[in-house]
Amino acid sequence: MRKPGHHDMNIQLDSTTTAAFRESLAREWLETNGIGGYASGTIANCHTRKYHGLLVPALAKPAGTFVLLSRLEDTVETGGQIYPLSTSQYGETFAPDGHTRQTRFEQELCPAFTYQCGGLTVTRRVMMLQGQDTVLVRYEAGGDDDAEAVLRIRPLLAFRSIHTVTRSNSDLKPASETIPGGFSIRPYDGMPALSLQATPKPAFAPDACWYYNFKYAVDAERGFEHTEDQFSPGLLTIALKPGKPVTVAASTEPLAPASISRAWQQEETRRRKLAEQDAAAVKPEWDETRRELYLSLRRAGRQFEIETPAEGPAIHAGYHWFGPWGRDTLIALPGLTFCQPGADLARGVKILKAFVKYERRGLLPNFINPDGTGVYTAADTPLWFFWAVQQYLAAGGDHETVRRFFWPTMLSIVRNLMAGTENGIVVDGDGLLRAGTPATAVTWMDAQVGGRPIIPRWGYMVELNALWYNAVSFTVELAKKKFRESIEGLDSDYPTRVRFAFVRKFWDANEKRLLDTVNEFTSDPSVRPNAIFAVSLPFSPLSAEQQKTVVRTIKAELFTPCGLRSLSPNDIRYRGVCQGENWVRELAYHQGSVWPWFLAHFAEALLKTDPKSRDTAAAFKAVVAAFASHMGECGVGSVSEVFDGDAPHTPRGSIAQAWNVAELLRFLQITG
Repeated sequence: MRKPGHHDMNIQLDSTTTAAFRESLAREWLETNGIGGYASGTIANCHTRKYHGLLVPALAKPAGTFVLLSRLEDTVETGGQIYPLSTSQYGETFAPDGHTRQTRFEQELCPAFTYQCGGLTVTRRVMMLQGQDTVLVRYEAGGDDDAEAVLRIRPLLAFRSIHTVTRSNSDLKPASETIPGGFSIRPYDGMPALSLQATPKPAFAPDACWYYNFKYAVDAERGFEHTEDQFSPGLLTIALKPGKPVTVAASTEPLAPASISRAWQQEETRRRKLAEQDAAAVKPEWDETRRELYLSLRRAGRQFEIETPAEGPAIHAGYHWFGPWGRDTLIALPGLTFCQPGADLARGVKILKAFVKYERRGLLPNFINPDGTGVYTAADTPLWFFWAVQQYLAAGGDHETVRRFFWPTMLSIVRNLMAGTENGIVVDGDGLLRAGTPATAVTWMDAQVGGRPIIPRWGYMVELNALWYNAVSFTVELAKKKFRESIEGLDSDYPTRVRFAFVRKFWDANEKRLLDTVNEFTSDPSVRPNAIFAVSLPFSPLSAEQQKTVVRTIKAELFTPCGLRSLSPNDIRYRGVCQGENWVRELAYHQGSVWPWFLAHFAEALLKTDPKSRDTAAAFKAVVAAFASHMGECGVGSVSEVFDGDAPHTPRGSIAQAWNVAELLRFLQITG
């Protein structure tokens, strides 16, 4: 029987076939530390991306995320035989052959890899410490109590940005320094030192050398740099016996050796308590599939809540290559905080308060650079701020908090957009919002090739104006009913004028659907998921019948159990597979790829327009089943960035995406 709060992902591995090994290379694990750093790799313990690494901290100086410790090449010697535990790819060759003796991968409180080494079973667990740039790797042996083994560990260092690769070079300083329980090394000026320590105390033998030509197969497929050299300062040797675990710590700060095992226990206890809290929040009427999906998503969701080196609390948009992005933060925040049982309203408010400091001329940043500066390229980001505040109030938040901390930003956004701000963003005489130029991408559909937008969306865009209508309606409601104040240029009839203008601009009466984009040169009738917001947002500009028509079209042409397609398959521009080199993927990114984060809005729209239909219930059940299955693939225990538009909807992109996890959590609450 399961313990309360126990939730794991147990994957049995068949080490005898090439197909099984290839499958394990396509599954990845992720550990995070709550301050922007991570550890990650494949469940076969073989790196396939330059983004993989055991200690990958987000640094304040130099600003950015860096792979410091890439991997440990570890072996176990017992009974006169040496058994490698790791695997790397060199060209088309894999060596050592650790994958051939791996029998299991588990994701419970942390990733665990199990190997059969002669008569010993060796389990290797990886855990990052919350709030520290420290990763712990624990080795435990099982079998004959009298068996003796020797664990040898060779650390391999990269010391470079996650977006680059390194080659052997003469700038590296190879000298290491002995410290209690291990050694420390600072290979490059301006970078932090790396301390590698273990308990029980290891023997360290300096043996500086380079390993050459590691291949990252996924990066090769994606058209990126994919060959790397890594440096090893030496070899750690430790006795390994059943019942006496060995714990290795890699950190940017040296630890007291006596504290290493204690740190493991404390982190394990912290995680177990959170798992128990999650289990207690499960709705009793949920079946096992929905329950297990919820528990996986709750655990995954915490990986995105971080404290940044520069500006405090934030939402990390996704792993491995994303950061604290503005739009993603505002869309993900409610699902991660406000909308959960026992909602942590204070945590969500803290993140919003940190974010409003970035407001400039009515805009909020699309993303935040590692040095804390914002990039203001998006027209929709400030409008999602209003929706996030609405979700806060709907979850039981108080209006006084909104008035004190968020109301000034809301007014600044409205006033600046009405007056006109950067990127051609301005409200016209009819009250509609227009934005961008043919050379810019100002919405979430911002894929580019050669510096030019793939999708020419500029002028009047349907989701921008649905968000704008929602924002001004909410603002007028607060001003009139709660704050008892008037806003110049925004009288109580303003939302009505915007609503009529919206319908005139976007409603195609002949086709009975919404246009996606309107400008001086075109009225684009593309069926895209953007129209869903004209139904799902708290204030809709459409009549009840128009809402039903919009939802029927989206359900018929865009809905899949993995999310909504970004373009109808009936469109000649549709691309059903998002795979290949960067420019090929970019073409498919918003021209057919499926995006899970729309599912909560789709569910809200369905429940508004067709709440009692059997088809609605069947659609919701299909979503739960699809993502329950997805938890065991790609980023094990999390949700991929996008899926192919064509069945079987293969997952693509990043292995863990904040707004997907958050909106699926919200989906479960909405539909459960």
